Amino acid sequence: MVGQVRRPTVGPMSSPNAPTVQYIEDFFVYGANFLAIAPGVTANGGFQVQADSDFKLTKLGAVTDVAAAGQDDSTRIFPLATMQIVDTGSGQQLFSIPIPIGAIFGNGELPFILPVPRIFKARSNIAIAIANYDAAQTYNIRLAFIGNKIFTLGN
Repeated sequence: MVGQVRRPTVGPMSSPNAPTVQYIEDFFVYGANFLAIAPGVTANGGFQVQADSDFKLTKLGAVTDVAAAGQDDSTRIFPLATMQIVDTGSGQQLFSIPIPIGAIFGNGELPFILPVPRIFKARSNIAIAIANYDAAQTYNIRLAFIGNKIFTLGN
């Protein structure tokens, strides 16, 4: 996708005389794997947005398994785990409290679509904490952050 937007000169309003910024969007997925999260354990991880572009997050997908066991639609695992995501570039948490993964992540066939895309600046570190509150299961959780890289053309 190719687009352009006027860059505001001062404040949140764009001036009609502001310079135009052109950009290209390209499909991209960042992943984060959390393996062998035991009951009662909080695992920390995340990913870094690459330096070549900002990232527009539009969809969230997750796949969970127990001991890498095979699954089909009727045996799909829904983890009893919560998560918090922090954009360390802005210092903002994405949720007011840790949210159950099943409430905010879909699967590969039907990912969760964000009501408003989230822009992460180039070089931002995205910190993720997952807390397993299951009484017995140890989970492998693989997350997909689906969206677009935003390449700015000729500042």
